[in-house]
Amino acid sequence: MHKIQDRKKIIAQISRAAELYKKNLVGRQFLYVFDGRFIEVLYKAENFLHLTGAGTSLSAKQFYKYAVSRKLAATQITFSPAHPYDLCVRKIQHICNIASLATSECIMLEEIRTNTQQYRFGATNMDFTLCFGPDAKHDGSYIAQSLRDENCFAKSRGAYIVTHILAKRNDQKLYTELLYMDKGASAGDIPADAARQAEPSLLA
Repeated sequence: MHKIQDRKKIIAQISRAAELYKKNLVGRQFLYVFDGRFIEVLYKAENFLHLTGAGTSLSAKQFYKYAVSRKLAATQITFSPAHPYDLCVRKIQHICNIASLATSECIMLEEIRTNTQQYRFGATNMDFTLCFGPDAKHDGSYIAQSLRDENCFAKSRGAYIVTHILAKRNDQKLYTELLYMDKGASAGDIPADAARQAEPSLLA
């Protein structure tokens, strides 16, 4: 059992991570271009719990709601061999950096295999990997499902430099932000199918 002081400290860190997750990612959709292809990724509120690595009896939506509002209590999280404390601490530190991973230089991994799961894609900054799985509610889109405290190169089938990252609010039809473009790339390198989903002035 970890001391109540440890739990209170990690609760504060979870709340801070939840605030950053909400401010920068929830309610937005991101388009990643790599290897002449692209994928669209959503960061959902209900996936935040799994990204933290913490154990709880709360539902995923309750956990996120309490964390964002700073109402999450130390007694509402648990640690075990399945949810180790030290790993949770590292994952929460990474969550605070997810926003930068979503908007800056990164590598896209393909076909990631872990001991318990397989993911079609995952983005890594070499320190951690954010794994993406199919979004059952949006055909062709992906959601951030798991955060791995490793770069996962050895567990993937391929690795590609992300050349462009676009973003929009979920209620917008077209992408309105070009968040990142690799130094060796240009707007003209974006695949035609992806370019048609962006505001024309964005890629002019």
